[in-house]
Parts: sequence; structure tokens; C-alpha cells
Amino acid sequence: MPILVIADLHLDMWLHAGRDPLIALSPNLLSALDGLIIAGDLANKPKVRWPHMIRHLVQHVPAERIHVLPGNHDFYDFILDGEDRLAEICAAEGANFAQKSSIIIGDTRVLSCTLWTDFALHGDPVRAMMVAQRDMNDYRYIRSDGAGFKRIRPSDTSFLHADHQTWLEGQLSTPFPGRTVVVTHHCPHPDLIGERRGDLDAAYGSNLLPMIERFQPDLWLFGHTHWRVEAIVGRTLVKNVSLAYPGQVPVEEEEGILLRGLLTEVTA
Repeated sequence: MPILVIADLHLDMWLHAGRDPLIALSPNLLSALDGLIIAGDLANKPKVRWPHMIRHLVQHVPAERIHVLPGNHDFYDFILDGEDRLAEICAAEGANFAQKSSIIIGDTRVLSCTLWTDFALHGDPVRAMMVAQRDMNDYRYIRSDGAGFKRIRPSDTSFLHADHQTWLEGQLSTPFPGRTVVVTHHCPHPDLIGERRGDLDAAYGSNLLPMIERFQPDLWLFGHTHWRVEAIVGRTLVKNVSLAYPGQVPVEEEEGILLRGLLTEVTA
């Protein structure tokens, strides 16, 4: 019952660079996967590129076992309120759209949502939103159809964060007899956001430690930061499973990085 979770695949950039990171993995492993979960950032320009990227993934893993969760890049040159269209693309290719989704594979429940952030990490969300609006590409390249195709604002993604957190808390409140794994694109742990801290921290993660401590899922996997770190919170392992851009990953490190997100069968 292996499941592979990969965040920040950026497959369009890898293929443009003439590289396919998945060939670093054993064909036997890929064929044995019961689930491949893309934890955000499959490709920019999703309306055009997602169909091609999913077809490429299907060369490695059957479409029905592929679950795609959108990250911030999956809305670039697209619209934030376009998730219905992303779901249609997945369905047309035989894959699964994983936004606010409970995925049951064997003895494992995977709860997935983008999450976004509340911009409250350093206690001043108003300032954090101003910095993000000025410096974060999300607020240049993502638009909103409902707002007359204007560029989105941090308040738009903060609203989604509240919605996703509420959904996730509701799911975690529902008992499950097996292992529970949370998969988000954005970071839930204030100490795992970046090696170099700065004004944009609050656009990369939120402090959800009280939530983790309350519900104690077995595992919480995330991406977005491209910083491969982990920490234990109570009995929960919080772990980054970013691949990152091809220029950030030496060929000889591809396999080890991808295997960070491999979940195997729970043994008693």
C-alpha cells in the first residue's frame, strides 16, 4: 500500500529543462503505488499545461491513482476561483482533483487542502499582507474572475485559509480507525518555513501548532518552501516534501528527495 506524496513538482519547468524527476524512481516502485499525490505546484498556466502534465504522470502511474492538489503556482496565469475548471481537467484525464478531499487508501486517510496562510505569523497580518501584495508573485499572476478579472489580494487567500482550516478541523474531528495523514501545500509550522527568515514568512506558512497538538494526526506533509526539514509535534511528524525547481536539485539527489514523501503500509 505505498503512497507517494510530492510537493512542488513544477513538472512543466523540469520537462522544459529536459529532465523527468520520476525516472529517478524504480519502475517497480512506481507500478506498485496505490496513490500518487501531488501536493501543489504541478505546473503554471494550468488551463493549458495541466492536461499535458497529467498525461506525462500517467506514463508512470495509472491515472485513477493520481490525486492533484493545487498550490499557488497552479493558479498562475489563471483564476483563483477556477477550481471547478481544474477539477474538470483532472476528470477528463481520468485523475482526481484533491482540493478539500479525504482520500482513503488501505489503512490510511489522507486529508488534503491547499491551506494558504492567515498572514498572522509575526502578529501583524495587516503589514504582512501589504508586504505580500508588494513582493509576492501570487498577487501579480493570479486573478479573480468574480472580481472582474482583477489581480487577487492577500485578503482573498486569507479567506481561503480560514475556509480550508475549518474544513480540515471538521475532518480531523471525525474518528478514523487507521492512520491519518494531512497533506497541504502551505506550511503549518512556524519553525519550518525557511532557513532565512524575512518579511514574506507569513505568505509561506501559519502557526497551526495548537491545531496539530489538539488533533495529533500521524503525519502532516507540506511543501511551498522548498526547504526540506521536519519536526515532531506531540506524536505528529511534520515534514516538508518539496521537490523544487530543477536548478535547485542535483541529478544524484532526485531519488532521495522524492522518497521523503513515500508512505508505506502501517505495521502493528
